Amino acid sequence: MTKLATRLEAVTELLGQVAAFAILALVLLVTTNVLLRYFFRTGSVWSQEMEWHLMAPIALFAIPYTLMQGDAVRVDVLYERFSLRTRLVLDIFAGIVGITVALLLVKYSFPYVEKSWLNGEGSPDPGGLPARYLLKAILPIGFAALFCQQLAQVIRNYARLANPDLPPDATKPRP
Repeated sequence: MTKLATRLEAVTELLGQVAAFAILALVLLVTTNVLLRYFFRTGSVWSQEMEWHLMAPIALFAIPYTLMQGDAVRVDVLYERFSLRTRLVLDIFAGIVGITVALLLVKYSFPYVEKSWLNGEGSPDPGGLPARYLLKAILPIGFAALFCQQLAQVIRNYARLANPDLPPDATKPRP
């Protein structure tokens, strides 16, 4: 089962790299827009729209990556005082809740994307970006990635719970 978790986390790793690239692209784009606006008194609608279009993959792909890295927010004041077994049970429970939420978000985002695609939705602004449905398609992809990462976390935590003699790093995706 941990092999499945490793495969799922490979997808999360790839999406984390996409998010990092999107951050770099956003910084370069904002810098260019500011320089063009203030020094050359010019700009474009599409480049300003592209700024917020880049936010979707940053947020939706970085969340599962952050979860995989163990940097997710939790109430450590309480959590760290619990036994390893209690922490694993809490993490499995939280993972199951996360899986459920992610699946619901995938399910309910599809009609939103489908309607946008069927309508050929684009920017309402002249000179704006066409094909807004491509941006909206990131929603189910991002939530599916969250589902995959939550599933990987549940698998790894269950493996630790089922075999408490494993060293702490035995179920981690990296050495």
